[in-house]
Amino acid sequence: MKERMRWWLIGAAAAGSLMAARRTSAQAAAEQASMTLDAFLAPSPGGLTSDQAARAAERTTYDAAQRRQEVAAAEAKVDEAMVAYWPKLALTAAYTHYSPLDITSVTVQTGAGPSQPLPIPIVLNAYNFQATLTVPISDYIFRLSQSYASASRSRRASEINERAARLNAALDGRNAYYAWVRARAQVFVSERALEQSKAHLEDAKNGFEAGTASKADVLLVEAQVANSELLVEQAKNAASLTDKQLKTIMHDVSKQSYQIGEDIRIELPPMELADLTTLQAEAMEKRLEVRALDETAWSFREQAKVARGAYFPRLDGVGNAVYANPNQRVFFPDGKFHATWDVGLRLTWTPNDAFTGKGSAAEAEAHALQTELQKAQLSDSIGIEVVQAVQGVREAEFATQSNKRAFNSAREGFRVRRELFRNGRATSVELSDAELELTRAALNLVDVQANLLYARVRLLHVVGRDVPSPDSTAAR
Repeated sequence: MKERMRWWLIGAAAAGSLMAARRTSAQAAAEQASMTLDAFLAPSPGGLTSDQAARAAERTTYDAAQRRQEVAAAEAKVDEAMVAYWPKLALTAAYTHYSPLDITSVTVQTGAGPSQPLPIPIVLNAYNFQATLTVPISDYIFRLSQSYASASRSRRASEINERAARLNAALDGRNAYYAWVRARAQVFVSERALEQSKAHLEDAKNGFEAGTASKADVLLVEAQVANSELLVEQAKNAASLTDKQLKTIMHDVSKQSYQIGEDIRIELPPMELADLTTLQAEAMEKRLEVRALDETAWSFREQAKVARGAYFPRLDGVGNAVYANPNQRVFFPDGKFHATWDVGLRLTWTPNDAFTGKGSAAEAEAHALQTELQKAQLSDSIGIEVVQAVQGVREAEFATQSNKRAFNSAREGFRVRRELFRNGRATSVELSDAELELTRAALNLVDVQANLLYARVRLLHVVGRDVPSPDSTAAR
């Protein structure tokens, strides 16, 4: 009996020495994972940053390109309104061939003498060159300035909408960038967790052979390895998807692989936030979508004024210059070209146009009111967005601090559990739980840090602080 006990003690000591010599590769891998995550997230020289992603998305967004075409169409309307100020010049050139007539003369009675035949020249070919200049006098008062103002406001609204589309694209680019960073970090941490699990499985098998671990411990770790492999595959798929999404929003068709160029681990002081009422008022003042609706409503109001111009008679100044053969003002055609001119005023009024203008004015006013209601609806939406954005920042700040404490606690808990396991005072299950908790804490920390950065950017966008100043816009 004593001999058996002696050999059992020798075997246990040998197994303990072997495990101590190997230092349990699971523990070393877990320690490496928790220690090198910061190194993995450290920015690489020439790496991609959220600013670069935002600029690329802003520069290449199709939404802004479509808005730019709306601007081009609005600019054409402005040019059209400007041309309407000019007097209208109409140039006419005409040739007419007439059929012959049998009448070549008429008999006229002159005084008391006999009647005399008077020859009538028959014109078979007529040539007419005429220039007509019309000055829309009444339009200068009732239509042209209002039409130009409406076109200018519409162009301004289109320009603002284009700028808003670019800002939205920039925000989407930043969101895609932070999602890509999170996905890459998840791949890194999940791969390290898999290494931990595999190494821990090897140690568990060695412990089972040495008699210090049970078969159940081995099976439990094998299940953990299988789960870790699934997590790695899911993380890789998510990383591939976010990489594709980032390339798509940046419209990058190259095959290059991105490297992290922005440090998301930076310590950010709490964001100083004004009260919600002040932030909502700031958003209504600065948001480009609000400005665009104001310009659109103003444009419709000016269109209504143009339509009301049909209520009044139309007064035009008209001038004609005629060079014709025969010239209608020459009583007897002589087969020669004659130049004549005339000037005058023309007053016209079509009662039907007054009813048509009334309908057009009512339609424009209805569109203006509809736009103002859209602004009111947008105001409600912006108010909610501000509340959500402020809450998002506050929650992200709290989550960051909380997860930092959780990560530090998980790392210290794993270190303690590792030492206990090395000394035989902790089970494999307890060490596995500590490993899993450390992995979750590392992933959560990356997520909340990226969420905090995006939450701040989104709040600046919601209140309109990302709108460039007129000077910077002109410079760009």
